[in-house]
Amino acid sequence: MLKKYISFDLRKVFSQPLMVNVASLGILQLANYIIPIIIIPFVVRALGVEIFGKVSYAQNIITYLTIVVNYGFEYSATQDVAINRDDRNKLSTVFWTTIRFKFCLLLITFLLLLILFFTFDKVKEDGLLYVYAALVNIGFVLFPTWFFQGMEKMFKMAMFNFIFKALGAVLVILLIQSPSDYRIYLLLLSLSYIVISIFVFFYVIKHYQLLPNSKNKELSTSVIKKGFPIFINNIFVSLYTTAGLTIIGLYLTNTEVGLYAAAYKIVFAVLMLTSMPVNTALFPIMSRRFNDSFVDGWAFFKRSLLIVGVLSLLVCFVFYFSTPLIVKVFLGTEFLSVIPLLQVLSIMPFLVVMASMFTVQGLYGLQLHKYAPFIGALLGVISLIVYFIFIPLYGVYGAAYAWILAQTLEIVFVLLFLVIKKRELLSKERENNEN
Repeated sequence: MLKKYISFDLRKVFSQPLMVNVASLGILQLANYIIPIIIIPFVVRALGVEIFGKVSYAQNIITYLTIVVNYGFEYSATQDVAINRDDRNKLSTVFWTTIRFKFCLLLITFLLLLILFFTFDKVKEDGLLYVYAALVNIGFVLFPTWFFQGMEKMFKMAMFNFIFKALGAVLVILLIQSPSDYRIYLLLLSLSYIVISIFVFFYVIKHYQLLPNSKNKELSTSVIKKGFPIFINNIFVSLYTTAGLTIIGLYLTNTEVGLYAAAYKIVFAVLMLTSMPVNTALFPIMSRRFNDSFVDGWAFFKRSLLIVGVLSLLVCFVFYFSTPLIVKVFLGTEFLSVIPLLQVLSIMPFLVVMASMFTVQGLYGLQLHKYAPFIGALLGVISLIVYFIFIPLYGVYGAAYAWILAQTLEIVFVLLFLVIKKRELLSKERENNEN
């Protein structure tokens, strides 16, 4: 009976279009995160662990600027595209509103980088390195991942991205030969993403006939407003996902930064290959389900939660026991001391996928975006306090413990909030049905 139930739910939850999108997103994340990890042994041998730490810290700082550029469009614009994809005029409005606003945000990020150059010693010491790292944000402006997610058409985009990233990796292996090449390394990574982004940007405009003169002020305003609370929440989320490396750089050496950065890249790659494809592919479907009926959407949400949760636990189990092999193959012998740290972090695929399911599928899917910043602010403040206490005491392991605690608290806080709001939403739907 249980086997029959799970088999039925698997077919229902992971339908063929959904699985194609999941696989496509998997390819996309493979290009974005696994390829850079594959080239780490080559880069480390050329640069050394200390310079690798310096480069990783620059990438870490630029991540905050990337959050600004992405705003909250990865979910808000995806939702608007999913809802309006059969109306070309509205679709054009969503697309061009998002692109134009992201360009404005890009200009702001370069201004912020200039401010950092005059106020932050690490940036001032090697400004050109940070400029090369920041160029990747041009790609984040032009690459309309959110559009393809909303349209549920991911395969071509994923393949193009994979090909260009692979070519970029080959160039890195061929051209990065000594520690003095560390700036060129970041420049090549940024340029490869810009090239594919330009290509995909024009492909989308032509293929979907997106008219830049399509005007719908109400929809344009809605797109930007809807993304704002998600953007604020993303800033707070970065305090417990990204701030660990930032704070390590304040207290510890570049070598320790390099070791933690390598572990973080491995964990993040696993997260992007597992939780990211499933969560992102599910989101437009979940949004439509909740939009049509709260009761049906909630039932679909619970089934998805069970299946994704079980699969993510299996990933954690495999990840824990394969960390020695992963480190030897992807990082090299210089990083053998990272193995225990990775094993501590092996629980993260389960914690992150659960947190993402509750926050993205639940909170955002129900269009309760406005509450996200309050939860994120509470988590962000707690996380920062824990990071500043744990890292001086336990070093890189302190950052790992703080990250695990923060993700656990996110699950607890959002789950409690959804349980409370469920009664209100259920009552509201019943009243609407009666009327």
